[in-house]
Amino acid sequence: MCYKAVKVPVIGMGGIMNATDAIEFILAGSTAVQVGTATFIQPDISLQIIDGIEQYLERHGCKSFMRSWEG
Repeated sequence: MCYKAVKVPVIGMGGIMNATDAIEFILAGSTAVQVGTATFIQPDISLQIIDGIEQYLERHGCKSFMRSWEG
């Protein structure tokens, strides 16, 4: 994973249109994600992505995506 090769946060961006896209970036090692173009199409998409991430975490019995080395 790229995030293991660097000592800076990795921010996932480009093509994030829904919660699934954001989750894939996070699972690949992104510390954060940026939603851009999707907000022009659907201004409240960030809120929907947050809800989708929360639902994903609940389904998988997790409180966060925190990696074990983060604390």
